[in-house]
Order: sequence, then structure tokens, then C-alpha cells
Amino acid sequence: MKQLRHILTATVLLMGMAMGNTQAQQITDNAVFYHSIRSPWSNSLNPALFPSESGWYATTAKTSVQLALPMSYKDFGLRYDPERDVTVLNVNHVLNQLKLYGCHFDHNSDVNLLGFGFTISDYLHITASAGVKYLTSFTVPLGFVELLTEGNINESHHIDFGAKDIFNGQMYAYASVGAAFKLPIFPLTIGARVNVLDGLMAVSVDNLSIDLATSEDISSMQLKSDFLIHTAGIAKLSVDDLGKFSFEWDNIKKIIPNNFGYSFDIGAKLKVNIFDLSMSIVDLGPGAHWQQNPLTIVPKQQDVTITFDGIDLSTLLTNGVIDTSFIGRFKDSALAMIDYTTEANDFWYCVPTRLYIGASASLGKLLKVGYLLQGQWTNGWFSNHHTDSNPFACNNTLSAHFNLFNWMELSVANSITKDANNNWSWGNPGIAVTVSPGRKLQVFAALEYVSSIRLAEVKAAHVMFGINMVGLKN
Repeated sequence: MKQLRHILTATVLLMGMAMGNTQAQQITDNAVFYHSIRSPWSNSLNPALFPSESGWYATTAKTSVQLALPMSYKDFGLRYDPERDVTVLNVNHVLNQLKLYGCHFDHNSDVNLLGFGFTISDYLHITASAGVKYLTSFTVPLGFVELLTEGNINESHHIDFGAKDIFNGQMYAYASVGAAFKLPIFPLTIGARVNVLDGLMAVSVDNLSIDLATSEDISSMQLKSDFLIHTAGIAKLSVDDLGKFSFEWDNIKKIIPNNFGYSFDIGAKLKVNIFDLSMSIVDLGPGAHWQQNPLTIVPKQQDVTITFDGIDLSTLLTNGVIDTSFIGRFKDSALAMIDYTTEANDFWYCVPTRLYIGASASLGKLLKVGYLLQGQWTNGWFSNHHTDSNPFACNNTLSAHFNLFNWMELSVANSITKDANNNWSWGNPGIAVTVSPGRKLQVFAALEYVSSIRLAEVKAAHVMFGINMVGLKN
């Protein structure tokens, strides 16, 4: 009982720390397989975890897709107008919601190609895997949303609708090798894994700042701009004489890109009677080193300023002919503002780093319950992005795992979260089913949505499905 009290006390403290430090809800899954009884995907979240009933496993086809949106269907404010028999969308309501909560999109995809895990002895597990990941993050600058909601522009003489990390997209292949060792005289298992990354494509807008100033009568307009854009990968970004950008796929130098990088996973599990305490850090490191076809796009001059004096209405229309010279003046000024230079500089980019701290209890062979603190640094723990922004988010998840008929595992989970505006979300469910016909083949599927238990209020979702092969010991 004393050990149980210590475990419960530590769990409560961890929940309090996590809930107090959450900055934004950006995690789109509950890691429903972390405390799984027999799923190999627990090892991908913590290299010290290995399916307790398996002597070996092979992960084959697996697809994982995560999506996070700034608003739910309910937040759009759609309503039915019975008089006109139409559904009405209030654009001002949508803009006000974006102004309140921000406008951020996330889309992550993970395709596992092949993986292995096997037990050499009762104390050593070896694992290996390979796959492809695609990470995308897009943020509409809040200042731009405020500009759209201001109404008459002369109410704000200075408007800055710039932002950091407006867009970041990376696609990379990975190959991982790891091992877990159980200490013979102490119930502690430690694990580590090295992930070799090779980048396929990277495009990012790390900084975009535009300051707009208008006179009181809107007869003139002044803009200042600064931007920082990076690209790299197997396709080369080229610029023609007219300033048009295009990717040249004919310039692929070789099948294996020259954008190697690495990250590390470390983890540990301590077993105390029926309880397991575990902790891991996944994707810790510098990420991918983008060396093939790198391109950095920056302004030729810092703080470039342009001025547009408006339209002279007295000469706009003469003898039925419209004077369109103002269009040319504005175009020339705008092009001067975005006059850029390119540099072929290689760069490093982190991938998101995740933290897992868990506690579980096995109630016989039929039921396992657990708690999990899941945290994420969007730009990696040791961020090497060209920005000071590195949002942190976390989920606090309770889960239960049922061993049904000894050939099916049902996992259910729910996360408790708090967003940047101190809004609590208590119902963020997840469910996973793993079926093992013949006790060799595993067919699994998982669905999780974070932001509400009601489908109309869902802002984030994670779908995962695939096939494994396992060799059960009994």
C-alpha cells in the first residue's frame, strides 16, 4: 500500500505540472497504444517497452494520419434559414472566432514500411524499423485576421500582420535501430534507439513581417516587409527572369538524397509488483541536415519601405476612359517591397520532440489501466529553427486495455486538456481494436479525436490502421 500511495502521489503531481504548463492544444492523439498489452506500437513510443507476451514481432503496412484545425464544424456558426430554405454562414462570426482562438493547421502522416523486434534472451530486445513521415504546419498571422475584422482600415493607422513559423513542411525517410536491456538484479528496463533521417523535401516560411500604415484620409499607404524562406530537397527550386518560382524534378542527383540527419529515443520502465512506471523522450536531436538543393530567400534590403499615394478620382475617368496608371504604380511599389536575394546555404531542422511519462497497473491478464502524460515541443527540444517560437503542448490521458477471448485487445482512452486561453476540455476520446486471428496475425485500427467528445466540436483527429505479425510466447 505504501508503494501504491507513492505511485498515486507522483501521478497526481505529474498531472498538476502538465496542466499548469500547457500553452496550446496541438497534440492530435492520445497515444492509445502506449500501455497496450501486446501491440508492438508501444515500443515506437518508448524503446524500453516490448510486448510482454511476444517473443518476436514484424510490423508491416501501417498508415497514420493526424489533422488539427483551428475551428470545429460548430464554431463556423452555420445556421439554417427556414424562410429562404438555405444554410447561412456568417463570415464575421468566423473571423471573430479565428481572432479569438488563432488560425493554425497541422497535418502529419506516417507510413511504416517494415519493422522487426525479437527477444535474444529474457533480458535483451532488439528492434529495427523504417518508414516515411510528412509533417506540415500552417499558421495564418493573427494580425491579418485582425485586419479583416477591423472594418474601415483608417481605424488602425499601423497594422502588423506578420508572424513567425507561418509554414513548415518536411518529408523525410527514417531508419531506426534500437535495443532494450532488463537489469538482472533490479526490475528496471532501459532502452535506446537511433533514428537516421534522410530528407526528401523541406519548405518553410520562418518569418514574414508586413507593417501597413495609412494616413487618416487613406490618401497614402506605406508598407514595410521582412521575410525568411527556406527550401531544400530532391527537387531544385529555380527562379526565372520574371521572378517565377518552379521546382525542377529533372535535377534529382541520385536516388538517395543527401539530406542526412539523426535523432535519438531513450526510455526506461520500472516494474513494482503489478505496477509499471515508465518514461521516454522520442526524437531528441538536431533532425535533418538539408544539404541538397538548399535555397534561402531573404529581402535584398532589410526594412524595405514603399509608398502608394492612392488614386486621384478627379482624373480616374476622362471622356469615358479609365486611367489605370495607379495599378502600375502600386504593382511597381509592391514588387520593390518583395525584391529578394537567394543564397545556397545548408540548414538543420528539428522534428517535433515528444515526452511520455506513464504509470499503469495490470489487473491479471484481462485488464490493464494506465495514466500517461504526453508532451510535445513543436520545433524540437533543442530547436535549431530560425525563430524563437517553440510551442509546447500536452495531453493527460487515462486508458484501459482489455484482453478479450485471448485473441482481441480493446483499448479505450480519454485525455484531459487545457488550451492557451485556459479553456478545459474533458472529453477527448480514443479507441483502438487489435484482432489476432491464429495468434500470429494482428489487424489493428485506432481512432482518436481531441477537442471534444461531440463530432460537431472536433478540431483534431488521428486515424491509424495496419497489419502486424507476432510470435506469442503462450
